[in-house]
Amino acid sequence: MRLRGVSHATTVILALLALLTLPAARPPAACAQGADTEVVLGATRQAVQRLDMLVEPLAVGSGGEQAQRDAWLVESVIRVDLDYSGLFRARARDELGDSLRVTYAIEGRLEGRDPGTAVTPQEAAPNLTLRLVAYPGRQLLLEKRYRPTRDRLRVSAHHFVNQVVQLLTQEPGICLTRIVFTRGSGTRRDLYAVDYDGENLLRLTANRTLNLFPSWSPDGKRIAFMSYRDGQQGIYLLDVTSGRVTLVNETPGSNLAPHWHPGGEELLVSLSKDGQHEIYRLSLTGRIIRRLTFSPAIEVSPDWSPNGWDIVFTSDRTGSPQLYIMDAEGGSRRRLTFTGPYNDSGAWSPDGERIVYVSREGNLTRLVLIQADGTDRRPLTDARWRNCENPRWAPDGRHLVFASDRTGVFKLYVMDVLDGSTRQLTFGAEEDTTPDWSP
Repeated sequence: MRLRGVSHATTVILALLALLTLPAARPPAACAQGADTEVVLGATRQAVQRLDMLVEPLAVGSGGEQAQRDAWLVESVIRVDLDYSGLFRARARDELGDSLRVTYAIEGRLEGRDPGTAVTPQEAAPNLTLRLVAYPGRQLLLEKRYRPTRDRLRVSAHHFVNQVVQLLTQEPGICLTRIVFTRGSGTRRDLYAVDYDGENLLRLTANRTLNLFPSWSPDGKRIAFMSYRDGQQGIYLLDVTSGRVTLVNETPGSNLAPHWHPGGEELLVSLSKDGQHEIYRLSLTGRIIRRLTFSPAIEVSPDWSPNGWDIVFTSDRTGSPQLYIMDAEGGSRRRLTFTGPYNDSGAWSPDGERIVYVSREGNLTRLVLIQADGTDRRPLTDARWRNCENPRWAPDGRHLVFASDRTGVFKLYVMDVLDGSTRQLTFGAEEDTTPDWSP
């Protein structure tokens, strides 16, 4: 049972379905100009070029070498966050020369505790002050004071850059977001989470079985996912804080790709309990709220629009997998994609205006962006990326995370869809797939 021309991610679950359904043992807004920089921020969310942002070394008042290291870490995180935003370009004073033609600068001070004067981590926490100033005149625009323990220094830096982005663009920053994904091979794949910048990798499951398709709840407190943790394929919820896992649904056949309603009170899933895969709305206790599709075709990969009114999904009802849109009751269906023999994994942008998806051309899959009305189809990756799959949006509507095997093994990458810049997010020898970006 498989979609024609399946992608790698779909193959993982459907090709293993026959094996895994056998009984299994239970496992234990502004405009600014620099020397040659023009930036348009705010409601347009478009950047012509990045805005130079001067980042001054933090002044260190006390605390010795440890305080110097702490200050360097905070400054480094701020620089990376600015660069990753796509809006700014972190610059040092010696890069700018005597002209110092910048509009904004970040500066600050760190006061550490002298060695031997602190007992607890809280007592050893430095006093950190960060400021955003405007040139000319160093007008103070923003000041924040923190007292982070050393394991929270990065968080403080992330928080400040989020505040800078919010102030200058009237849009929230993404520096404190995380990405959940699946790592492993064969029938053993676990859920992991990582900060948006690739730091603080954390393993979330260790149940010696297949865990796939994690999806963040709108409040970021839970993750819905598919797993064989109890022997039968089912949909589960993981509480991010406690690590507690609860069963939502475990019907015969496959239970695929849960996706949260924007209100956080129900899930979209694809179930094969009545034969072919059909799309259902489920309560968080597993009650079927509504069956949305009735077709001899395979219907998979549903994704809610941000307002909860519409659903994009994949169906092979016309002979090959294509994207369709229907309303939340299963009506008003229309076909979205017509170019290419295989299109799958549609994901709605946070503003509801665009959908990114996977399209197969020849033997490779690539990412494509299209307006929700079916116009303005734009490929985002080419053959140099080999296979690209499982795209998911950052909450800023500017960045995507996706899986690519361009190095020979699937790893995660982040793309800025406005300027086309990319960076590798995860590393290592094991496959990383099916990512989702936290709110």
